Amino acid sequence: MSSACDLLYWKNPVETGKVFGGALVALLVLKKVNLVSFLLRVLYTSMFTTATVEFLSNLFLGQGLVTRYGIQSCPDVVGFLRPRIDAFLARVPPTMAKFRTTLMAQSPKRTYKASGALYVLSKLFSVLSVWSILFIGTIGVFTVPVVYKTFQKEIDATVAQGVEAGRHHASALQSTVAEKANPYVKQLDEKLGPVSGFIKSKVPATRVGGSNVTAESSTAKLAANVPFEEPAQAHTSSADFPTAPSTNLGHIVTDETTGLAHDVHEPIRE
Repeated sequence: MSSACDLLYWKNPVETGKVFGGALVALLVLKKVNLVSFLLRVLYTSMFTTATVEFLSNLFLGQGLVTRYGIQSCPDVVGFLRPRIDAFLARVPPTMAKFRTTLMAQSPKRTYKASGALYVLSKLFSVLSVWSILFIGTIGVFTVPVVYKTFQKEIDATVAQGVEAGRHHASALQSTVAEKANPYVKQLDEKLGPVSGFIKSKVPATRVGGSNVTAESSTAKLAANVPFEEPAQAHTSSADFPTAPSTNLGHIVTDETTGLAHDVHEPIRE
């Protein structure tokens, strides 16, 4: 990792220049030369040359020079590739797990960033060719790090100013949009009535401008007070009360003139 950083930061200009120049030359060859045709041409020329030398040396010298002095063993390609392939395959499961979590939006912020990066790449590939992107990317890899390291303070200050200005404009735009949309939102709340109040009561409090805004602090509070049906009015009268039972209390009264007794009954109500 340190060698790669040293290479990109031009710690050794000779080594970095070699790699940078080789990459550019390879890209130019890839641009100007048909690689498949070039490889096939190299192969048939090599085979024709070795066959001719072997045939003529056997004919005139009695021994083939290619057989005697040529390559006697193949390079250990398997031993060279196997550890690198194993290391690559060991990194596949974590990479796939990370891709799955990003695709399934377990972190929406990271998924938004990935979708934005893919959108930018799709636009670049629709405008530029693959070779153009590789060429520009190679130049950027070998120039951007050293330029940023040299002018880091100035670049950071400029980026900070740009971010602050962007936040200010975004805040102003948000305030303008909210101010213009507020009457329409109120009309919508009035039309929806209790439905809007029920929906907003399920939404947690959010912070807008440093203060908590809930459904109770909006028109949903008024909508929630609207009854779904008219309340029943209570009517009472004396006829609704039960009638008290009557009790007849009787007693005997004697007339002093005649001497006769009379039974007198007087109803009493409670």
